[in-house]
Amino acid sequence: MAKSKKRRKKKPLSNQRQQATPSTQDQEERPDKFGWIPLWGWILIFLVPLIISEFMFYNTPGRTVSMILFPLAWIGFWVTIMNRSGWPIIKKRNKKHNDEEK
Repeated sequence: MAKSKKRRKKKPLSNQRQQATPSTQDQEERPDKFGWIPLWGWILIFLVPLIISEFMFYNTPGRTVSMILFPLAWIGFWVTIMNRSGWPIIKKRNKKHNDEEK
């Protein structure tokens, strides 16, 4: 005979989502984790893996399709990440530029 297990009632998903994702006001109040990285640092973080992969694919015969597809996927990845985070790198640069003009 199989023993019956008591089932726990699950909390609604909406409550879990609200607890897991902070509101936009909370995000603005948090200190910027990556504010210490200058713009040229972000450019290097973007370009170095791209250049290394292109060199790797160039030296491997029969990988011309990968030479084309990987940069597209890499750029798409960064655009998606930046879009989801609200383009903080560009906004930070624009704020500094506007403050200097005033």
